[in-house]
Amino acid sequence: MGIHRRRNIRRLVNKISGKPIFLFTKSQFSTKMIEKLELKKNLAKIKSEFEKIFESFSKLKIAVLGDVMLDSYLIGDTKRISPEAPVPVIEISKSYYKLGGAANTALNIKKLGNCKVKLFSIAGKDNEGKILKQLLENEKIDYFILQDDSRPTTLKTRIIARGQQILRIDNEKTSPIPDLLAEQVLKEIKKEKFDIIVFSDYAKGFFTEKTSLAKEEGKTVCDPKPKNVELFKSVCILLPNISEAYEIKKIIEGGKEETLFQSAMKIKEKLKIEKLVITQGEEGMTVFSQKNFHVKAFAKDVFDVTGAGDTVTAMFSLCEGIGLEDEKSAILSSIAASCKVSHLGTYAPEKDEIYKFLNNLINSENL
Repeated sequence: MGIHRRRNIRRLVNKISGKPIFLFTKSQFSTKMIEKLELKKNLAKIKSEFEKIFESFSKLKIAVLGDVMLDSYLIGDTKRISPEAPVPVIEISKSYYKLGGAANTALNIKKLGNCKVKLFSIAGKDNEGKILKQLLENEKIDYFILQDDSRPTTLKTRIIARGQQILRIDNEKTSPIPDLLAEQVLKEIKKEKFDIIVFSDYAKGFFTEKTSLAKEEGKTVCDPKPKNVELFKSVCILLPNISEAYEIKKIIEGGKEETLFQSAMKIKEKLKIEKLVITQGEEGMTVFSQKNFHVKAFAKDVFDVTGAGDTVTAMFSLCEGIGLEDEKSAILSSIAASCKVSHLGTYAPEKDEIYKFLNNLINSENL
């Protein structure tokens, strides 16, 4: 068992349970519809403005709303098969917790931007909720997390042996949060002024018609799950991955075959989105805004993609908060994601790591 790496994101299976599904046809990266950036030129500009950009990040105040999770890691070794069943016996040597879901998005914003971040969410009345809050306090992340006695704090336990994930166990409840709690969240966020509001949706029940009204309180960046996409109309930036974009297109207009460009234009139009950013794993990301362009992925070694979407959302949110050009925002987001995927589990890169990666890119002959 190992980390599954898709070598060609555009090759989607054309049937699910015997039913034809919508496909993005061959990418239009080579057409005039979607440009390829002059990377060398843009990288040089980013380097010359690097300190100014990150100093501006530090002055921001950002709200993160969404489904928080606690990620548990059990690390060990396996040397034998259980006599009880044909499964490996894992001898645990180390265990630890990490922030997950919207909490990881908040952590990435804090680490990348060194700015004020406040997290709004729901957790259970349990030990996992206490651990989650303690981890947030350790990172100096402010939070407003209400207790919902009817659900556990979402816990994802990963068992890892010899550097490979053997099993993941999820403990969660995904029904919508009660209206009373949603109203309290909305009331609380209205008390403060934020430069950017970030929606981090993991479809665990936090986003409802009431909580999504927070988008009216400021410029909003959203990492969506397709099932809730109608709640996110009129956000400033929508950041789905390519499979989520397919699902969103299917929800809003059906599953006929269209190009990535055509589908993106319809998503933007139907949902009244200012900017649409579709991430595509090892193939990078495509931005649909006033200018449509593609940025390649820079990672050479992909160890674990867990939380990479949170890292992209965090960097794009920071860049949007200071009004950075879309091209620079996309390149910095791709660099940040490339730093993240070289680490096991969720991980929040910092300024110095971004700068080092940027320098290596500029000096590379393979751009």
